[in-house]
Formats: sequence, C-alpha cells, structure tokens
Amino acid sequence: MSYQLINDFSKQKLNSKKITFFVTALLAKDMSDLLKQIATDGHEVGCHYFYHDLMFKQSNLEINRNLELAKNAIFQATDIEPVVFRAPTFSIPRERRDIFSEVEKHFKLDSSYVLDLGKFTKEQYFQESPFTLEHLIEIPIVPKSFFSRKLKMKSGGTYFRFFSKKMIEEVMLYNVELGFAPLVYLHPYDYLQNREFWVSINDFIGARKLKYLIKYFRQIQWVGIGNRSVFPKLNYLLDNFEHQGPMSLLLDEQ
Repeated sequence: MSYQLINDFSKQKLNSKKITFFVTALLAKDMSDLLKQIATDGHEVGCHYFYHDLMFKQSNLEINRNLELAKNAIFQATDIEPVVFRAPTFSIPRERRDIFSEVEKHFKLDSSYVLDLGKFTKEQYFQESPFTLEHLIEIPIVPKSFFSRKLKMKSGGTYFRFFSKKMIEEVMLYNVELGFAPLVYLHPYDYLQNREFWVSINDFIGARKLKYLIKYFRQIQWVGIGNRSVFPKLNYLLDNFEHQGPMSLLLDEQ
C-alpha cells in the first residue's frame, strides 16, 4: 500500500519522474518481489545498509562486509547494481569520516553526511572527506537553524511532518542559496495515515526491556503526528521546486 501511494503520486504530480528508494538488505531479502516491482517501474533502489544499524558503532571491517552483503542482496532482488547509499539515521558523524572510504569502495554517490554549518564552514567541510574522495560524490543533508539555533531542521522525516510548509521551504531555499541540492526524504510511515506501522504493546512487553517499552510510546512521534499534512506539503513545494528524478542523475552533473 505505501509503495502504491507514492508510485501513484510520482505519476500524478511528478510527471512520472522517478524516485530513489533507500532500502536495507533485510527488506531486499524479505520483500524481493516489492523491490523487483520498484525497479521494474523505473525507480531507483538505493542501499540503506544491511540492518538499520548505527554505523559509527561498527569497525571498518564490519562496515565493509555489511556494505558488500547489502549491495549484493539488492542486486539479487532487482538485477540492478545499486550505485547510491545512505546510512541509517545519517549515522556517519564527522569524527567517523573514515567510514566514507569504505562506502567509496562500493558506491558512486552517498547522501549520509549531515553538515553543521554553525560549527564549520562549507569551505572547511569541502577540504576533507567525503568531499575530497576521488570516486565518491557526496550529496549532503544541510539543516537550517531556527529559534536562535535551538532547532536544526532538515527537509524530511519527522521534521517534514511536525513543522510548517513555509519552514520546509526555507530549508530547501537555504540549500539552494549555498549551492547544495535541496532534498526531501520520507519514510513510508511518514505519509501513511492509519498507523499501518503501529506495533502493539504486547510485542514491546515481550521484549522485557524498558528501552523497548519506551519505544512503544515513541511510535506516536513516528506514525501519529502530522501524517495527513505530508502530501499537501509536497504539493505546495512542487509549486516552487521541480522534482528532478532519482539521485543517481546527480552523477551526470559532476
């Protein structure tokens, strides 16, 4: 259902231009038919790692192995080798820039790096990895600060649901002004409206760990607030920004 909704949106509102779907290897293995359909419809299937792990907690050896396995799982499902990558929860911080060298071994384009332009200038970032890597193009996520820098807002995910269309537009214009590609990213649970991804409390209680029980209530953040605003906000943004297509098209501009 979530795929059909966004695929229909691409046909009706994006002039049938295609989208990049970042998926984990776990999804590629468990729902290979869905991935094959996505690829058959002409969309791009990008890699979102093997599991939805925090990459900065893993060694480079483990990361390299997981990237290799994930890339192969997606290829097995789609018959197309993925060329773009995004880390789960953008989990490649500045102090683990070494991870990008592992990503470079497997992919041509990455969109995992979140820039904090309040701490470092654009020029400082450009002097170090991943921007200095020879065989990897980085398309970063660049938040804009609001409320006296108390909020660093991205144009996607929970931010897209929680905050106004005008603020989202400001973030995207901020990226354009700085010479970055303005990106919108969404999860299926962001735009589904009937709590299709809701997990019952019994599943959390069965885990017998407090941190998992807390996540039961955090589901309200993920699947219960602002979902009905997503498509109207997308329609608003399309009045000022034209969707360009899958992210791999950015490789042609480099």
